[in-house]
This record gives sequence, C-alpha cells and structure tokens, in this order.
Amino acid sequence: MEWELQQVDSMIAELRSQAQQIRDEVGNREDGPGDPGDTSLLISSAEEQEALIAVLEDRRGKLRERLGRGAE
Repeated sequence: MEWELQQVDSMIAELRSQAQQIRDEVGNREDGPGDPGDTSLLISSAEEQEALIAVLEDRRGKLRERLGRGAE
C-alpha cells in the first residue's frame, strides 16, 4: 500500500503540472486568441485532468486512512 500511495502522489503531481501547462498555454498565446475550437479543446483537456486529479486525491485519502495516516 505504501508503494501505491507513492505512485498516486506522483501521478497527482504530474497531472497538476500538465494541467497548469495547458492553462498557461491557453493564457499566454503570443499569436492572439487562436482558433476557438483549439482553445476549447485545450480547456477541456485541462478540466479532464483536474477531474482525474480529484479521483486520485480521493484514492490517496483512502490509502492514507488504511495506512493509519489520516488526511495529512
């Protein structure tokens, strides 16, 4: 379980980084707003990653409870 908790923590960190990079890309376009379809796709991708983060955070909480660590 300890190994799984470490894996979940690692996945959460990676997904947060990716979601932030996507949002930064949307907000920092040098060529203007760009194609609305592309922008919408990027935002949807970031939102999907954030939803996955929420699922992983729930899993992390359950693992911590099973390991007797609480919600740290």
